[in-house]
Amino acid sequence: MTKEFSSIVELQQIREQKSRLTERERELSEPILFDATLIPAIHKCFLGILAERTCPPNPESVMVRKKFLFIILFLFAPSVLAGGRLPNGLRAEICKIFPNKRPSSISNNIADIAFIYQRYKDFRVDVDSVYNQLLERINKNMI
Repeated sequence: MTKEFSSIVELQQIREQKSRLTERERELSEPILFDATLIPAIHKCFLGILAERTCPPNPESVMVRKKFLFIILFLFAPSVLAGGRLPNGLRAEICKIFPNKRPSSISNNIADIAFIYQRYKDFRVDVDSVYNQLLERINKNMI
């Protein structure tokens, strides 16, 4: 079995690509917010945004919870939405918002919401709209 010297060049190119991809992954995984104690205030603002609608949804509905969870994860741990690990303590903070839900149900919802966001346009459009309004309020220090 012989190995050609050209494989060294290919190996070098692969390592460079891996390095660029690792850096890009790090950039995309960077959270927007870090202080998880803001989650209750963000939830209150989230519900306020929904209440301003002409036909507000039931704040206790499963889809409202999933939309909030998607937004919170995107703000605090975007890599979770791509199959990454949930940072320590974040699930506990989220569970404080939903005291009637077990931590495992939060984890089970995480598995669903990235799929729902990608597949269902209505869900995606609504999440994007509420997210942008939340970001606007966060940037104006209204939270």
